[in-house]
Amino acid sequence: MKLPTTSEGIEVFYDGRCGMCCSFHEWIARQPRAFPIGFIPYQSPDAERVFPGLGTLDPAREMVVRTSEGGIFRGAEAWVWCLYSCANHQAAARRLGGPGLLPVAIQACRVLAANRHALSKVFFRRKDRLVRETLHRMEEVTCTGGTCARP
Repeated sequence: MKLPTTSEGIEVFYDGRCGMCCSFHEWIARQPRAFPIGFIPYQSPDAERVFPGLGTLDPAREMVVRTSEGGIFRGAEAWVWCLYSCANHQAAARRLGGPGLLPVAIQACRVLAANRHALSKVFFRRKDRLVRETLHRMEEVTCTGGTCARP
């Protein structure tokens, strides 16, 4: 994935009903900017007006980023672009978007995307006490010799 040296900005189309997606949006919004970024929930009536054809990219499945230069990115590449918009995280975004780590980022994004609603229920929409109780009920994993197995 090739990131440019400069950008006029990006638009991020995300799931406005997903706690994990909204928390990511809030975190990115608090970071010092390298360039402008706009967030639009894909469920918003403005989304299709601002980005005709957005629905054909299946934004319910993966986050979508559109650059001011007209590039369209989904999933891991969209996450990398969001990180790249942060002045303090551009170097990390370049590494993550490079040939060595992008395949890992793609796998991680697929796992997160497939489980985001369940993760949101546990981590982003419950009180801390409920999160702690849920985590304590999870099965322990035994790791020996570099492999881990559930009991």
